[in-house]
Amino acid sequence: MNRIKWSNISVPEGHVIPLAAGIALHWWRPLEFWQTVWQRQLLGWTLLLLGILLAVWATATFKQMNFAKPTVIITTGPYVFSRNPMYLAWTLTYLAITFLANTWWLVALIPVPLLITHFIYIRSEERQLEEKFGEEYRQYRARVRRYL
Repeated sequence: MNRIKWSNISVPEGHVIPLAAGIALHWWRPLEFWQTVWQRQLLGWTLLLLGILLAVWATATFKQMNFAKPTVIITTGPYVFSRNPMYLAWTLTYLAITFLANTWWLVALIPVPLLITHFIYIRSEERQLEEKFGEEYRQYRARVRRYL
């Protein structure tokens, strides 16, 4: 039986730093954006559950292979729908925490993790995968969207 390699769930600083900064700013000067508690709680917990499930699914699909040094292109599981399900899971988690914390600061900072993820992480990884796998990766990239 193949076990999941949980170390594959990396913590991208591009999401964590703006998240921590937004929460710190909210403690300093609270700026709430949603008055109806049950609605934002429902949305927040739903997004958090979806983010966690997507991260677990992506990690389980990757099995024992190291994310940092792939030996094949994964084309099953969530990788059928998105080339970057782990980053998508982190973004869902960021949005979930935004609703649960109920702060405009996290809303204002959301471009930061999106831009860092796209321009620093994903574009770099795509170049590395194309160099390593060539035409096989280009065909996969043509079939599967970058995000959704």
